Amino acid sequence: MNEAELKVLQEEIKAMGDEIRSLKTDKADPTLIKAKIAAMLEKKKLLGDGQTDQGKFVLKTAKGTRDYGPKSMAVRESVLKIVVDAFKRHGAETIDTPVFELRDVLMGKYGEEGGKLVYDLQDQGGELLSLRYDLTVPFARYLAMNKISNIKRYHIAKVYRRDQPVMTRGRYREFYQC
Repeated sequence: MNEAELKVLQEEIKAMGDEIRSLKTDKADPTLIKAKIAAMLEKKKLLGDGQTDQGKFVLKTAKGTRDYGPKSMAVRESVLKIVVDAFKRHGAETIDTPVFELRDVLMGKYGEEGGKLVYDLQDQGGELLSLRYDLTVPFARYLAMNKISNIKRYHIAKVYRRDQPVMTRGRYREFYQC
């Protein structure tokens, strides 16, 4: 449909909408109003959105992940507060590490077999990175880089695993580890 035909169709739809509003104001026969609405909807279908049903964008979370609403978050925060308070009672301090590490650093522990379960990334410069599989390697790297030999710490963060999640067993690709 060219631009001129599109404009004519839009004007027809607008006129039909005006007519329907007028009929509703005049309290016309509901059957007539329904027929006019159906005709207008048919015209609107001709406008289309440039996409077929197969090409429509569907909003959903990625497989193995989920959203957490206010109630779930309240429970999570309550549980984590209890856990954090226990760590602090025993003198632990918290640390935080990046959500991704250099791929070579992670593969040093997991090897190529473990590499199948790690999400890989590449930055604009071509550097290979991976999302953290667990909190062990980032912690070991932190200790080595900061020359720390003794620390009482806790770390609560999300980790990522590229496996085939089985939802019935409660397995996810993104989850918290402590």
